[in-house]
Amino acid sequence: MNNQHIVRRATWIELFFDLIFVVAIAKAAHVLVYVKDGQLDMVTYLKYMLIIIPVWWAWTGATLYSNRFATDSILQRMLTFVQMFFVIILAANINVDFDTYYQGFLLSYAAIRLLTVIMYIRTSVMNINARPISNFLALAFGIGILISLSSLLFDGVLRYTVLYAGIAFEMLMPVLAKERMQTTAVNTHHLPERFGLLAIILLGESVLSLSKSFEQLDWSLLALTMAASGFIMVCGLWWLYFDNIERRISGQTLGHGQAIIYSHLLIYAGLGGLAAMIQFAVIPELSLSAFKQLSGFAILGFMVALQFLHYVYHPGDIRKFLLRNAALFNISFLVLMVFAPSIPVIMIATTVLVIAYAALDQYCTRTIGNDG
Repeated sequence: MNNQHIVRRATWIELFFDLIFVVAIAKAAHVLVYVKDGQLDMVTYLKYMLIIIPVWWAWTGATLYSNRFATDSILQRMLTFVQMFFVIILAANINVDFDTYYQGFLLSYAAIRLLTVIMYIRTSVMNINARPISNFLALAFGIGILISLSSLLFDGVLRYTVLYAGIAFEMLMPVLAKERMQTTAVNTHHLPERFGLLAIILLGESVLSLSKSFEQLDWSLLALTMAASGFIMVCGLWWLYFDNIERRISGQTLGHGQAIIYSHLLIYAGLGGLAAMIQFAVIPELSLSAFKQLSGFAILGFMVALQFLHYVYHPGDIRKFLLRNAALFNISFLVLMVFAPSIPVIMIATTVLVIAYAALDQYCTRTIGNDG
């Protein structure tokens, strides 16, 4: 039976699982606060992405299994608790010195993925109708895990190449098997909710970063202005993201859901960068050029992925207006990155752009889209 349109909500254990995973994502985002001589070099950004991709993929794999097949049985809960334990170990091995902690990081990541494979095998045994997908994914993900584990046999760049070859293999298999995946389509209420729940927790990390920043400096008008600007920016991004999730994505036909799944890698990576951006606005430890790079990474990473979702899931008669709004924001933001003379100007102007963008988006979806 295809239950994609049944209104299913996240369970308490799923919420617990998400909360545990945020610890790992927050530690990954902390990599972006390691400043040397006022700079964040490209190696730091690379390490951040090298860490965030496996963390995101481990969470995504468990979430998609839960979306399609989870029963909230006692055994399912036990397997999920074991996954949580390995997430804690994974988080403990996240460090800017990634090479030193690589083995612990990889083994805990592989354990989380292997438990997801075990869940798929269990589903194949118990549910004959699920076998076309569950057998396929168990095999594909099992091969991917073995490829990634074989990275322990290598050193240097080749080690990471093999690790991400395994992840790329796993990500590619569902894309190549779209028709098979649609035989058990994702639940159209549960999937956006799970991805949205993690997004809102990550937005909360930006607020936490803002609060922690005040512990490290004296109160001043400039610091308060930067804090207020950062918080208003977070509110604007929340509005852009969740208003569209609620009105245009949740409950709609999502099929295999891959547009939502893969776009959220950039959304989550951007939100991690946003937390660092706000912290460095309140505590000015970055040079102007380095702050511009961080801002571009965070804001454009989040926005471009969100704009892609807007384009995919909004009806055709409104897309041209959404593309116009996206182009106006992106061009204005890039001009700001080129000509802004100071960090406070970047923060205040970016906040104004985000709020203006949210207002335009609201006008298009409610007025032009005839949503009332």
